[in-house]
Order: sequence, then C-alpha cells, then structure tokens
Amino acid sequence: MKIAIDLNDVVRDFSSNFLKYYIEGYNHDFDLDEFEFWTNDYQALFPFKTDSSYHNFVYNDYVFELFAKCDVCTANLSGKLNEWTENTLKKIDTDEEIELMFVSSMEYGSSIGYSYYFLSKIGTKIREAYFPKDSKTIWDKCDVLITANPNLLSSKPEGKKSVKIDTEYNKDCDADFTYSKLSSFIENPDNIKKLI
Repeated sequence: MKIAIDLNDVVRDFSSNFLKYYIEGYNHDFDLDEFEFWTNDYQALFPFKTDSSYHNFVYNDYVFELFAKCDVCTANLSGKLNEWTENTLKKIDTDEEIELMFVSSMEYGSSIGYSYYFLSKIGTKIREAYFPKDSKTIWDKCDVLITANPNLLSSKPEGKKSVKIDTEYNKDCDADFTYSKLSSFIENPDNIKKLI
C-alpha cells in the first residue's frame, strides 16, 4: 500500500505563508478584516493585477519564501512524522508493505528545488517525492492520499482512499476520513489500520 502525503497545508503551512508574503511583498494595504481562505486557488483569492504578476510573485520573486522557508503546519510535526515513519508503521501488523511518498501539485521551475530544500530542512526520512505537471496523476501513484486540496479530494477514483486534513477552504469536501491536522492522524496507530 502506498500512502501519498500532500505537502501544502498538510505538512507545509503554505496558505499562511502565502498570506504573509503577499501582504509584505505585494499588497501592504490588503484588508484582513473580512478575509477568509475560501479556496486554495490563490490567484482567485488574492487580487493580483495580471496573471503574469501572480506567476512572478509565486514562481520568481517569492519562490524561496513560499516553498522553502515555510514552517510546518503544527509544532513538532517533523519529529512526529519521523517517529511515525521509523517506528509506528513498522510495528503495524499487516501483510502489505506500507510505502510513503510526498506529493505537491503546485510546483513549477525553481519551486521544485525549494520544496526539496523544505523536505531536507524538516529532516524527512521518506524516500519518494512526486511533483506532477497534472495533479490528477497523483492518484495513479498511490492507494491513499492525505491532502487538504479540494481538487484532489473531489477527483478521488474508485478503489482509493482519501484522508482530508481540515482547512477553511475544504470544509464542504467529502473524504473517507477527516482529521484536524496531520499530527492528529499519525499520533494514533489505529488510524493507519483503518486504511488497510
């Protein structure tokens, strides 16, 4: 069984980081009073003047800050994730080998290298990472996907399992299992048994 773990808003606190650098580097007057993350389509969420100004912001001007410099979503997640991969998964009684991989569907150009930098920074022991051009191919690579991404949750093929990490923008999305954060899922060994 292969479990794919989406980086953005599951491991890497991408949305909060995007908001921070959008205000700091692009729009100092952005009004936070009634702001909410109603979507993970950042181009629709944040007012950029043009498509190219959005792409320059994300993939040129702030690519390091957005993809490499991010914090993890919850405190001590790096250690908990390594404990889970190195110990907890190995103790689960199953006939199937459990393999893990990281995935991210918003990667272009330099962001890929900076995502590898982020993974090295958190000291991951997961061997595989996949940064597809077409995000729907993520489902071809795994049996279970842990994600916050509404597009990936809604495109789940039959026979696969989805684990949703709750965010503001995916409240209305269905999933096989839902957790408030990745650490809530990995802290209880019984959660992985539900997927087998």
